[in-house]
Amino acid sequence: QCEVAARLLRAEGAALGQGEVTRSALGSGLRPRIDMARILRAARVARRLGDGGRNGSVLTAIAGESLTDHRFLSTASGESKTGSMRLVISFQQAEVRIFSPGHVQTLSALAASGFSFALDGVTDLDMDFGELKRMGFEFVNLDAPVFLEGLPAPSGLVPAADIVRMLTEHRLGLIVGHIDDDWQLARILGFGVLLGRGSLFGAPRLVKQEVVAAPPNAVA
Repeated sequence: QCEVAARLLRAEGAALGQGEVTRSALGSGLRPRIDMARILRAARVARRLGDGGRNGSVLTAIAGESLTDHRFLSTASGESKTGSMRLVISFQQAEVRIFSPGHVQTLSALAASGFSFALDGVTDLDMDFGELKRMGFEFVNLDAPVFLEGLPAPSGLVPAADIVRMLTEHRLGLIVGHIDDDWQLARILGFGVLLGRGSLFGAPRLVKQEVVAAPPNAVA
């Protein structure tokens, strides 16, 4: 498993934080364009990994707003074939809660073309995870502190062991993020979690330009 994120720069070269990107792009029509660039680059990374004999998933985060943009759907649908690597689009839980029938229809089209989905920014378990699975969701991302402390649900606080059991019952994979030390890792592995990421495994790395560059005669 790996995740591809886009880093946007100011004119003077300083990186924009994700919060700044979200605030600046909100309602401007820029977010679908940013997300199209993310999908294109994630697909190229996936193909390069697949060509190197790798199997697995490449995740990239997309805003729910982009699902209503026909240009984004057209671009994404054309990038779904990535060989032995599959593309997984992650959405924030807060956005998934308010998906309209139009959003769900677009998810269905993307799933039919080969995409899978992940739920990110999870703060509670008050959702129909069975329905998420039917919509094409394959993974749930939880930060290590949130996972280890437990998540609120209508019936009360759900401990880590029960989170794993519930997601397994719905055939959803759990990815635990922000694993920063061996103590956290040992506890997380003890609950049977198989997928994780965080500073303990190394810092993010820039993808070489040659990997994400548009192929000849293509438009980035």
